[in-house]
Amino acid sequence: MATKESSVSSKDDHQKVGSSTDSPQTYTAPTLEAAHHHHHHGAGAVGAAGAGTAAAKDLDISLALPGMTGVHEEDDLDPYESKRVKRKIDWRVMPLLCAIYTLQFLDKNAIGAATILGFLKDNQLTTAQLNNLGTFFYVGLLASQIPHSYAFQKFPVAKYLAVMMFLWAMLVGVHCAAIGYKKLIALRILLGFTEGCITPGIMLVTSMFYTRTEMGERVGWTFQCNGIAQILSGFIAFGAFHTPTHTPLSLPQNHGKVAQWQWFMVIISLLTFVVCLAFAAFFPDSPTKAGFLTQQDKIVAIKRIRANQSGVETKKWKKYQFFEAVKDPKAWIFMLFAVLANFVGGIGIQYSLIIKDMGFSVLETTLLNIPSGGCMVITVTFAMWMLHRYPNARGWISVLSYIPSIISVILLITLPDNRIGLLVAFYCIQLGNTPAVVLSLSWITTTTSGHTKKLTQHAMWLIGYSVGQMVAPQWWKDKYKPRNRVPWAIILTSYCCQVVIILSLRWYLNQRNVTRDKAAAAATTEEEKEKYSEYGWIEVPVDSTTIANANGKGDGASTAGDSQDEMVVVGEKEKEKASASTPAPAPGMKRVRVEKRFLDLTDFENLSFRYVL
Repeated sequence: MATKESSVSSKDDHQKVGSSTDSPQTYTAPTLEAAHHHHHHGAGAVGAAGAGTAAAKDLDISLALPGMTGVHEEDDLDPYESKRVKRKIDWRVMPLLCAIYTLQFLDKNAIGAATILGFLKDNQLTTAQLNNLGTFFYVGLLASQIPHSYAFQKFPVAKYLAVMMFLWAMLVGVHCAAIGYKKLIALRILLGFTEGCITPGIMLVTSMFYTRTEMGERVGWTFQCNGIAQILSGFIAFGAFHTPTHTPLSLPQNHGKVAQWQWFMVIISLLTFVVCLAFAAFFPDSPTKAGFLTQQDKIVAIKRIRANQSGVETKKWKKYQFFEAVKDPKAWIFMLFAVLANFVGGIGIQYSLIIKDMGFSVLETTLLNIPSGGCMVITVTFAMWMLHRYPNARGWISVLSYIPSIISVILLITLPDNRIGLLVAFYCIQLGNTPAVVLSLSWITTTTSGHTKKLTQHAMWLIGYSVGQMVAPQWWKDKYKPRNRVPWAIILTSYCCQVVIILSLRWYLNQRNVTRDKAAAAATTEEEKEKYSEYGWIEVPVDSTTIANANGKGDGASTAGDSQDEMVVVGEKEKEKASASTPAPAPGMKRVRVEKRFLDLTDFENLSFRYVL
């Protein structure tokens, strides 16, 4: 039953929270096949109601589970069951996500911590070359985004992330042997390429398991681990500083003795390798493949994220969704934000030198960055608490988070040479800006539907992130030391621009919502209402009992004895109601009711989709 096709149309009107600028005349529901009908033999023309055809393999993997078809508007998901499954997911998924993000931050900023442990001297690096090494890491990360997005569509997410972790664990360790600027450039590019999968991977995984608000909170909790990593880095550097001072291991005169900065790299590499093994063994690829969930748990896990208005995963790369993502204005707004938000990124390479230039010793410096990590944990925790209370206020929370950052940068520029005052202002930078970056990670995920489109827009955000991080180290020059007023002024300007971008983005998304809400309210005919329905139709072979059978897969599929509400075939009245706008089923096929989120429609195609603000 490999290449059977499914016919799609829409029906009931279902109001959503939230709002787009797309008119129903522009984006019929669904235009899935109108955009790429040449990929499917026998694809029908899009009708007045937007009916088209799609191969079953193009649909969401959740349809392989029993009970995923049919109308669920009256379903009351047991709150206890929902919370129980959420806790089960949290205990398996979140510790591993937090561990992997902690290690990623430690790894990519390892040379920043190593600068005061002899790394610059042993590798004969200038400040400009150190900055360049920070830039080259993001050259690799930038180059990795499209390949990683394509790989996430083709391979199991958890397994792919585990392979990348193994590679970067080795690369961090190899830093110990790569003495010299040119060798380090190559290593930093490769390290950036392998680590480039983590942020889009985390955004993808959280969208599979969590609701929109939960997603924002858990991305925040994961991002908090940057602060935890800063704390750990300080303690590891402090320990490494108490080892004997030696020249690098690879030099003949060293007789096998390890330098302080090499101990730091070895410890980080071993920690990464341990987490890699745990991740490969225990992390699930998706809710439908989560071995720690029972069959019923998997169904609850899928149903509880219904409000996301998007499915879990499809394993087909769709060119039309890629191009739609590139043409979507909100993707470019998020991308511009990511560029400017990461102008502060040069601090990740320079932070030890910045603190040391304030007048502190090397030993004091190893510990004095620890409070900075604590500030990041506190501010992200507060922002996530605000998001929990006000789930549709991402824009306002982000804007408010810039207040402490802007004040801190102004103090760093204007304060007299008082090292305590400057240090406190440096810490307080972490109280702002970071929540806005964290919220943008989940915001772009929750405002995008269509698996390929979502992956593409994640990649675009990461490209902007990489560009910002690439240029950020370049203005930390020796001529601006010790006060670094020019870099701080650039960062202050970028903060102000970010506030304007966030407010513009919120206005734009709200306008989309308002336009779509008005069009839905004005719909009078059955055909018009169908475009704003939460449900659609698909056609499957009459002898199949689930979408999985139509796709040639049996995992999680219901059997022939399953009840009608698990495999809803349209009754005569429903067929009569839909016949005006939907063609009759093809011979040997039957029509089945499904939620549009399982059809892998984009947010442009699914007119019932609303954008969170």
